[in-house]
Amino acid sequence: MIEKNSIEINNVSKSFGSNPILNACFLSIKPSERYVLLGSNGSGKTTLVKLLTTLYSPDQGDVIIEGYNSAKDSEQIRAIIGYVGHNSLLYSDLSAYENLRFFSKFYPYIEFDKQLENLSRILNFSHLINQKVGKLSHGEQKRLSIMKAMMSKPSVLIMDEPDAGLDASSINNLTEDFFPNIINGNITVFLTTHNSDFALSVASTIGILQSGKIEFQSQNENQFPDLIKKYKSINESGL
Repeated sequence: MIEKNSIEINNVSKSFGSNPILNACFLSIKPSERYVLLGSNGSGKTTLVKLLTTLYSPDQGDVIIEGYNSAKDSEQIRAIIGYVGHNSLLYSDLSAYENLRFFSKFYPYIEFDKQLENLSRILNFSHLINQKVGKLSHGEQKRLSIMKAMMSKPSVLIMDEPDAGLDASSINNLTEDFFPNIINGNITVFLTTHNSDFALSVASTIGILQSGKIEFQSQNENQFPDLIKKYKSINESGL
């Protein structure tokens, strides 16, 4: 039996006015793959993320998540994905616990207390769970956003620069605790980042977005250093 892809981007284009962002873009991600997409500012990484989360619709082509097409199955897609974006999408006047309890009501099947205990321990958040979100640091809010995304036990996790603005300790918490203990081959991950070291620490596949397309990618870890060199060269050239 041929294994179906968790994520498929088929001939997708997206423009804003006269400004093309994605141009006939293709991407296939297998179940349990950890796909890390590198790209310079303005390359279209966040646009691609918003297409995958059904926040944007493609001008052309198909976005398919776990067999669901975003054009007609957006509700089904939102039910099976977890999303960590640039903005926390948390209520600042509520505590971390109250935020998680509120958002978890959309997923009545989850074992809230069990998920809360497990994620709090692994993301080192137990001592902050009763703090109001408005008093948390950027890094603490980012960890809480990751907890919120994982409470529903998604089959696909989409993360837009989850390492942005984090200190070294918080990044280590992601690479040494979260990915090995929570992701651990059980969830498909699509992740964007500028940080090549972070990419190397979590990726099973690395791709580079350039000129509206994924121009380079590899699942071979031996080729990752060459991909990183190419990515840095593209950034330095300003393309």
